[in-house]
Parts: sequence; structure tokens; C-alpha cells
Amino acid sequence: MATQMGARMTFESAKALVKGLGYSVEQAVLTQSYIRSEVAMSTSIANYHIPILVNDTQNGAVRVNEKRLNLQDIFIATEIAVVFGIGAGTTTSAPLYTYPNSTAFATGGSALWTIYNGYLNLSVNNQTVLPSWDVLRHYYAPQTQQNTNFNSATATSPAVYTQDQVDYSENPFFPVEPNIVLNGAANIQMSLSANGAPSAIATNSFICVLTRGILCQNVTTVK
Repeated sequence: MATQMGARMTFESAKALVKGLGYSVEQAVLTQSYIRSEVAMSTSIANYHIPILVNDTQNGAVRVNEKRLNLQDIFIATEIAVVFGIGAGTTTSAPLYTYPNSTAFATGGSALWTIYNGYLNLSVNNQTVLPSWDVLRHYYAPQTQQNTNFNSATATSPAVYTQDQVDYSENPFFPVEPNIVLNGAANIQMSLSANGAPSAIATNSFICVLTRGILCQNVTTVK
């Protein structure tokens, strides 16, 4: 559960880390923030490039719900989530799922396990800083699931739930310790290596990597 004390400790740790790396934080603005990276799923791809920087065009156009790191900023990652979504790159209302929801992923739901059985890899300036972050740690199947009634005590007219019971303040997120420093001026390469390409996918399904942490604005060598 998120707490004021925990947030303060995270902030102070991030501030000290950035300062220890030689960057000035006295005039910089440090705030809680996040990076959201998305990539469309494909039955022919097992290794996905996860874009972090605003100028990354490897996957084509930036998807509408993405929020990437500016070249002028430094981001200290404190927690990560890997979830799945349904929606085109221009769909602002695309929902996210923490498990293979059988309603949303009526097609290709079981194939999502090729992703869960894979891992994230992160390199900064050709140095690997996160060699193998298992995706399975982000799997969260809620007790109350969409279009199910097994939690209802009413036998004659059971309730059918219209959505999953998920708390996005914590459920799919896992803490990053030691914290990872993402310098917008650096060459940042993140990838997700699945355990094989999915055998089938739902239409417009995508992988979403959410990274939360502390944003330090306008401190890099890029002006």
C-alpha cells in the first residue's frame, strides 16, 4: 500500500542518487511521474522493442497513450508493471488487463503466457543494467473477474461483474531496487523477450510497460 512516508523515502533516495551521479538538483524540478511504453503484439514477433525516449521511432508512430522520457530529463525508476491492452494506437480509452481476461482475450488469451514466461532487458549506453526481469512477477488474477459470478452468494440470480477488481496503485507493480537511472541523453534500449511468438492474438492487443518513479527535469546535457 502506498504511503506518504514511503513516497518521501523514495523521493529523498532518488534525489541523493541523481546528485551522487554529478547532476545538479538544486534548481531542477523533481516530481513523481511515470513512463508508459506500448507495443502492438504480433504472432510473428517474440522479441519486442519497448520504447522509452520521445525520439524513438523503431516501432513507428508514438501511440496516443504513451508517455515517454524527454531527452532533457532524468527518470529514476522505482516500480514497474507489465500489463496487456486492447485498442488501436489512436484509441484513448484502451483498457488494460493484469492477466489473460477471458472476455477481452477470447482469442489468444492462453498465448499471453508466452509473454509471462519471458523477461525484460534494459541497457543504457550499451551497458546492461537489467539483464533479466521476469514478466511473471506482474501476473495478477483478481478475485472478482469480468463476466463471472463465482464470488456471488446469490444462487438464484448471481451477480455478473462488468469489470475486473484491480487496484492500479499496487496490484501489477513490482518495486525496483536498486533504483534504475534513465538519462534522457543516453542510448536507452529496453526489450521484452517472450518465450516464443504468441500463437494467436486478440485484435489490436498490445503490451504496456508502466514505469513509475521520480522525474528530474532539465538536468541532462541536452538543451
